[in-house]
Amino acid sequence: MDLELFSRAFENLRRQKLRSSLTLLGIVIGIASVVALISIGDGFNKSVEREFEKLGSNTLIILPGSGLATSFFAELDEDDVDTVKSVKGVENATPIYVSSQIVSFKEEKQAVLILGIDTRDHALLEDLGMLDLNEGRLLTSSDNFSVLVGSRFAEDVFEEELYLKQNIVFEGDSLRIVGITKAAGQSFGAMFDNAIVMNYKALEDITGEDLTPFRIFVKAVNKEEVQEVKDRISRALERAHGREDFQIMTASQIQESALSILGLIQLVLVFIAAISLVVGGIGILNTMLMAVMERTDEIGVMKAIGATNTLVLQLFLTEAGLIGLVGGFIGYSLGFIVALVGGVVASSSGVDLIISFEPMLLLGSLGFAFFVGMISGFLPARRASLMDPVEALREE
Repeated sequence: MDLELFSRAFENLRRQKLRSSLTLLGIVIGIASVVALISIGDGFNKSVEREFEKLGSNTLIILPGSGLATSFFAELDEDDVDTVKSVKGVENATPIYVSSQIVSFKEEKQAVLILGIDTRDHALLEDLGMLDLNEGRLLTSSDNFSVLVGSRFAEDVFEEELYLKQNIVFEGDSLRIVGITKAAGQSFGAMFDNAIVMNYKALEDITGEDLTPFRIFVKAVNKEEVQEVKDRISRALERAHGREDFQIMTASQIQESALSILGLIQLVLVFIAAISLVVGGIGILNTMLMAVMERTDEIGVMKAIGATNTLVLQLFLTEAGLIGLVGGFIGYSLGFIVALVGGVVASSSGVDLIISFEPMLLLGSLGFAFFVGMISGFLPARRASLMDPVEALREE
């Protein structure tokens, strides 16, 4: 009887191809939107987690200012690096200096970002996935007129691509390119991809600026003691500054903040996409009501030859559920394809977006779509099941 019920429900839907197809469309769009957004959101979450794994759970980042508003005006002190290095539990610390300058190559001029580094800390920057050499050599402390350029900087900033041993002009000085870096392994190193990197002392000499650290990256000896190291650094810097005008963030804290923001954005987008499912449910409700009205004679005949109210209810509920189930499967397939295309586009743009097949998402999509179909079809099905066979045949 169950197989006959499904067979009969499928045949009824097949006879109304156009109406069934239009009803499917609402469910397909809703499920596809939700699946695409969830898959892309999960992909970003996985990418963030992987990036922070590369950064290391024993990494801390020191920023100027006690909050977002003050960070634009506050500065770290030059002596802060030595203060941090002297703290118990700190393996190493390295500052990053930033300056925006006009640089020319041949006849072309561009405003670019120049990063100053302590050349003694190459190993730490490589370990953090920020400064990995692709070709050429690293800088030394005596390289006052030599620079590294990021992979994207070399390709995109000027009309002609930059190569090793070429010269760029900055403040009237000719700087020789001795190395080109690889694409950074995580987002914190992305600034190196689009910048010039040079010895920070040479950068100060050429610009005449007294640069202060833009960021200080710290590596703790033991990842289990990161919080204790953070507290020690905080106390040391507060004593040195006389106030708390800095922020110290662990990699795990930044990861949690990033994931919570992504989760909130994803929740809002999924909620908006779910509105399509409501529209799809209304479409099923309308279709089933029309089916009941058009098939009054069929219902009358079924009940006249012995069909129970329960059987009629099951038949119409099965039809509604099948619409939801088929729409859910097509919607999931379409949504997953959209997510895969989004992953390819993001990867080509330099964003590592990981899209993977999640069986639970497939099952959840099918189950939810089937549930929406059943709920939407309940009232029409109940109306059909309560029809009096004599009245139904007389009306026909």
